[in-house]
Amino acid sequence: MILILLSWLYIFFTAFSFGISFSKALRIRQYDIITTTILGLFPITLLATIWAFFGPIAIAFHAILIVLSILFWYRNKAVFILIWQTTLSKIKSFSFTVKILFAFSSLLIIAQSASLPFIIDNESYYVQTIKWLNEYGFVKGLANLHLFFGQASGWHITQSVYSFSFLYDKFNDLNGFCLLLVNLFAFQKLHSYFTKGNRMDLLFGLLPLTYAFLFQFISSPSPDFPVYVFALILFSKYLQNEATEDTFIIITIFALFAVFIKVTAFVLLLFPLILLLKHFAVLKKQLLLVSSLGGIVLLLFVIKNTMLTGYPLFPLLCFRMDDLDYTVPAIIMNFFFSKGVMHSFYIDHAAFSSASPLDLVKHYFLQNGMSRYIGIASLLTLLVTPIIIFKKRLPKALWTIYFAFLVLAVVLCFSSPQYRFYVYFTLFFLMLWMSLWITNPKWILRFYALSLMVVGILVFVPLSFENLTANALLSQNSTFHLKNILIPEPNSKWKPEYKGDSVGNMLYHSPVDTSFFWVTGNGNLPCVNAEQVKYFEQGFFYIPQQRSTDLNDGFYAQKISGHE
Repeated sequence: MILILLSWLYIFFTAFSFGISFSKALRIRQYDIITTTILGLFPITLLATIWAFFGPIAIAFHAILIVLSILFWYRNKAVFILIWQTTLSKIKSFSFTVKILFAFSSLLIIAQSASLPFIIDNESYYVQTIKWLNEYGFVKGLANLHLFFGQASGWHITQSVYSFSFLYDKFNDLNGFCLLLVNLFAFQKLHSYFTKGNRMDLLFGLLPLTYAFLFQFISSPSPDFPVYVFALILFSKYLQNEATEDTFIIITIFALFAVFIKVTAFVLLLFPLILLLKHFAVLKKQLLLVSSLGGIVLLLFVIKNTMLTGYPLFPLLCFRMDDLDYTVPAIIMNFFFSKGVMHSFYIDHAAFSSASPLDLVKHYFLQNGMSRYIGIASLLTLLVTPIIIFKKRLPKALWTIYFAFLVLAVVLCFSSPQYRFYVYFTLFFLMLWMSLWITNPKWILRFYALSLMVVGILVFVPLSFENLTANALLSQNSTFHLKNILIPEPNSKWKPEYKGDSVGNMLYHSPVDTSFFWVTGNGNLPCVNAEQVKYFEQGFFYIPQQRSTDLNDGFYAQKISGHE
């Protein structure tokens, strides 16, 4: 906990310093500690992305980052101190009970961040993607080694900045830092509701009631989580119904950042677009600025994807770069990103071809285990929310959020139907419902206490989730131990046992425990599951090969002779 807290102080200092300077450059006049810090992470991520094209995100990058951060802090010292003092003043204005709940929830966040990662994708590609960025930067054709490495989410680029791999190997906690920010955001909204009575403030103030769900994302750098955080803050800004240039620019940057992290967040771009169309006369002066920012993000996204996979819009299959020797073979891409495979986690691959649209929707929302409960809740919010908005005469801006949810649900239902891509909409509308019925401050605080007690049990008490999931890898929660007060758990929960192996000219490390097909864990580079290499060799007649003896030169897929 202590080491993580120190790393978070560094993250805050650099991001907040960049955020103030970035806000001034964009002529944003609104400053608050949460929005400004996230705005600072955006240029740091873009800077790190550009850096990764030329080399590893390591100590040299940090030397420049800290120098710039100190420079920005010095030039904006007065603003820095003013915002910090204003934030402390707001926290001091909380009631005693709210202060206790805020402190307790913050401690739970740090404790969970110090525990082992829970999300299984951490073991397949999160750790390895960040490791490649720290040791080499972007590597040509890296997706030929492991298809998931081709994603290299913008959030993993951000995490690679703050993994401090040249100092320590157990920092993997950027999501926890983000939840700490949004925790302050929620408590500020709750306090605002208690003092001003604004129903929309209560909506966001109820966010801690969802922590039992959100906490599973914060002990690993899941790129889904920052999308949830940015979206909720974006919704809050949008519901203020202000046609100011500041609000427009902030919403645009949050949307662009979310899309750079996760392309399934594309619906968030609807919000700045709608604002622009509704208030064009006021906002047209900012069109060149936001277009330039969007162009930079798109350019970096395309170059990154092309370098890693040969597909500029990966995982979309269009605009394939056939002239590049490291482009992932079409047969592999066409198989793994076919609709049948994308849906196979909830409907049998063989049954998909004969399934009607209604069958897909049914299977999509009525899966087994935890997914089933989330699917039912999501379906109910889609069906009931319009009635509630209409009958309760709620703000019209909610219709935009509902429409974005509907668009995303339809697109995902027939492309990549995973609840984690849209669940932040479900949480938002469930909080909206709760804000209509849980309005008494005493009851709100009681529900807060109950929610945090449940989270505390999840953080400190080993539990079995076998009744909620068929995935054995997710059947146990990750808990906090006394030693974690100082030393956090490793970045990977996979057994640290690897063996040397080879295929063609490539020497690699393979986990000894290969019970999970995509597993890589925290193995030394290059690392890939030998079973996976064998599967691609036997199923597609391709093997990954180094482009030279230097790993920095990347990988290509070699067609096995005799299978032309």
